[in-house]
Amino acid sequence: MQLITDTREQDSLTFSTIEGVEYVRECLPCGDYGARINGEMVKAVWERKSIADLFSSFSSNYENEKAKIERAKELGWIYMLAIEGNVFDVREGHTYTKGGEVHHSKKSGIAQIRQLLTMYQKEYLDLWFFDSRAEMAFTIQEYFLNIKKKLADGLSLKTGFDCTKDTSKLLKSSS
Repeated sequence: MQLITDTREQDSLTFSTIEGVEYVRECLPCGDYGARINGEMVKAVWERKSIADLFSSFSSNYENEKAKIERAKELGWIYMLAIEGNVFDVREGHTYTKGGEVHHSKKSGIAQIRQLLTMYQKEYLDLWFFDSRAEMAFTIQEYFLNIKKKLADGLSLKTGFDCTKDTSKLLKSSS
């Protein structure tokens, strides 16, 4: 299995080294993290956002973010938004500097949550909040390792809004 970090990801996560997992950087059509299992691209990607990036991306760069989600939708991929922070920090509009200092966003945190929930309902989007980068890295890695295990066991996977009986539908040819 290859765990892929997009080449445009500027503040990439650190993953635990696991035997049988190769960690590579390459350009993904959307998202920051993806995986390839047995040479096939998994039809799911994770987009990582700090709370500061979240507020910026979904206010001034909203159309760009929506285009990323649409790209995943066109590919038939599940798009998971991983937010570095808990829902309470988003609600309060807290953003953090590298030193951990709290700043407040000009945009209402409640408005941000409403916008995210609307996108969650209307788009092919799965929304996750994490208290730490380590928790986020662990979850992303485990997500793809569980897909690998289920495929090896010949089990079907329930992913996003689709429940497939044929696990081959979860993979996209890398060619």
